[in-house]
Amino acid sequence: MEAAERGGGALPLAVRELIAGGVAGGVAKSAVAPLERVKILLQTRRAEFRGSGLVGSFRTIYQTEGPLGFYRGNGASVARIVPYAALHYMAYEEYRRWIILGFPNVEQGPVLDLVAGSIAGGTAVVSTYPLDLVRTKLAYQLQVKGAVNVSLRESKPSEQVYKGILDCVKTIYRQNGLKGLYRGMAPSLYGIFPYSGLKFYFYEKMKTHVPEEHRKDIIPKLACGSVAGLLGQTITYPLDVVRRQMQAFSSSNLVKGKGTFGSLVMIAKHQGWKQLFSGLSINYLKVVPSVAIGFTVYDSMKDWLNVPSREQAAVVVPVLSEDGSNAAPVHSS
Repeated sequence: MEAAERGGGALPLAVRELIAGGVAGGVAKSAVAPLERVKILLQTRRAEFRGSGLVGSFRTIYQTEGPLGFYRGNGASVARIVPYAALHYMAYEEYRRWIILGFPNVEQGPVLDLVAGSIAGGTAVVSTYPLDLVRTKLAYQLQVKGAVNVSLRESKPSEQVYKGILDCVKTIYRQNGLKGLYRGMAPSLYGIFPYSGLKFYFYEKMKTHVPEEHRKDIIPKLACGSVAGLLGQTITYPLDVVRRQMQAFSSSNLVKGKGTFGSLVMIAKHQGWKQLFSGLSINYLKVVPSVAIGFTVYDSMKDWLNVPSREQAAVVVPVLSEDGSNAAPVHSS
C-alpha cells in the first residue's frame, strides 16, 4: 500500500493520466526541439533559411545564435506541450469512457478511437493555444550570438522582437487583445481534429495486426505509433503550414483577413504548392523519435504511478438497486 501511494496510487486515475502524459510530452518535445525550430523557420519562409536545407539551417542557427539557439522558443513549447499532452491523453481516455457509457452498444474499435481522439485533440488545442502562438513567435525571431534582442533583419524595424514568454503575451494582448492570442487557431482545429483522430485510429487499427502476446511490448507500440503519426501528419500538414504563417505574419497581406482556406489558396498561388509541405521531411525526422521517447516515458510514468493500460482499465458502470439507489458499481473492460 505504501509503495502504491508513493507511486501515485492514491491519486484519482485521471490525475495520474494527466501527470504521465504531461511528463512524457515535455521530455519528448525537448528532445526534438532543434528540429522543431528549423521546421518553423522553414514553414514561415524566414529569408535567411530559404533554400538552406536541413544542414544549412542548423549551421545558420549555430553561427548566429550559438547552441542555445536550437532551443529558442522551447520554454514556451514545453510550457504548452505539458498541459497539452496531459489534457490530450487524459481527455481521450475520458471521452472514450463517456462514449461507451452513453452508448453501451457502440463498437469498441478504431472508429471509436477516431471520434474520441478528435474531440480530445480539439479540447487540448483550445485550452493551450495561446502558448502555441507564443512558441511560434519566439521561434521565428532570430538573435545574433552575444547580443540581446537584436534581430537579423534590422533593415525591417517593423519586425517585433520579444524578450521572453511573458513579454510576448503582454505585447500581443496589448496590440490585438484576447483575440490576438488565438490568431490562427481555426487551422489548428481544422488540422487537429483529423490529425488527432487519425493518429489514434491508425494506431489502434495497426495494433489489431500485432499478435496478442506482443501488444504490450514497447517495440510494437512504438512502431504502430510512429507510423500512425507519420500518416496523420502527412494528411494534415498543409493546415499546419497555414497556421504557422498566420501566427508569424499577423499583419501580412498574404494571410491577413483571408481565413484558413483562403490563406491556403494564397500560399499555394504566391509561394507554390510545395510550400504547403515545407519542413515535412524534417517533421518526419522529428515525429519518429518524439513518438518513441513519448511512449517510453509515458509507459515508465504509468508504471511508476500505477496507471493500468487502457486494455486493463475498467469502465465503471453504475447499477441501480431495486429501490432506485446506486448499488455497487460493476466494472467492465
